[in-house]
Amino acid sequence: MTYPWFFPHEFPSLFETRPTSEDARLACRLLDRMQRDPLLRHERICIEVQNRVVILDGVVSSAEVSAAAHDRAWSTPGVHDVNNRLRPAAD
Repeated sequence: MTYPWFFPHEFPSLFETRPTSEDARLACRLLDRMQRDPLLRHERICIEVQNRVVILDGVVSSAEVSAAAHDRAWSTPGVHDVNNRLRPAAD
């Protein structure tokens, strides 16, 4: 099951209840960590988790932001792999 969540403007209804699967818990944990990061909190990043593999997708402001999101995902406990599809915006 996938959980495509964008932040910071769209919050999933799952936030109103406790997540029921490990993938949902990982997605919530990573979303929370990214929202607390000053570099990442204003970016529009789609977070999906499938079988403990994080998929990051979207267009971000810079390659630095893409790398920071990738690092943040990898450092989240329980994540087995990260597929970083983030693309820096064209100037």
